[in-house]
Amino acid sequence: MQTSEIGKRLETVIKSMRLKQYAFAQKFNISSASLTRYKSGDRLPDPEFLIALSKERINTNWLLTGEGSMQIRPDFDGWIKEKLDKTIGVVDDKTGLVNSPTVDYTRTITLQILGEIAAGPREHIEDLRHLGDYIELPRTLLPGIPDKYMAFRVNGRSMEPGIAHEDIVVIQQELDWLKADGKVCAVRANDGATLKKVELDPENNRIILQPFNLDFKVQILDSDQTLDIFLIGILSLQLRLF
Repeated sequence: MQTSEIGKRLETVIKSMRLKQYAFAQKFNISSASLTRYKSGDRLPDPEFLIALSKERINTNWLLTGEGSMQIRPDFDGWIKEKLDKTIGVVDDKTGLVNSPTVDYTRTITLQILGEIAAGPREHIEDLRHLGDYIELPRTLLPGIPDKYMAFRVNGRSMEPGIAHEDIVVIQQELDWLKADGKVCAVRANDGATLKKVELDPENNRIILQPFNLDFKVQILDSDQTLDIFLIGILSLQLRLF
């Protein structure tokens, strides 16, 4: 067991909670000196501290060994559905993308890359939480409640050239299909999820999922398809990491 690696993983936990070191120490009832020693690898975390972390759904096996995911979560589909409980926010009506606001780089949000979402035929989201990959973004780019944002890696080319394979997309959770009309959204049915531009067709009681890349087929979801369809959220931001 390499205590230096435990310290690095503990730093990841602190960042994910968006806490300063002193606030994290206060939250878990440890001294700042103890926290410093945990992070430096000079001392292993005490059992009481590990128990307190587990109550916050931190996977202590991951913290100590690096195995598994950082957080204790239900199955991925169940976890996604648990988060879809409020409707907030809108983005650009034409593109589904955020315009370039004034950016304050002094306040940031750290998001975990949760999984791969298909840009093509619907596929089940591949859970990537065990990799522990995070992105840190200026707070001004993501208004509203931070917990209502989810980051995914794009798998597929149906949204090119606007959204490329392996881009990172940030989705703001939304339940209201009327707010999704004409915007790029993450949509899920019981046969998988996809990233597409949503067009509502109320006269025919159907939802049309449009690709940007004309080499890909339009997907139509209608009432005759016995599919459990729900809106994951609306595209808020995309990142291309070189």
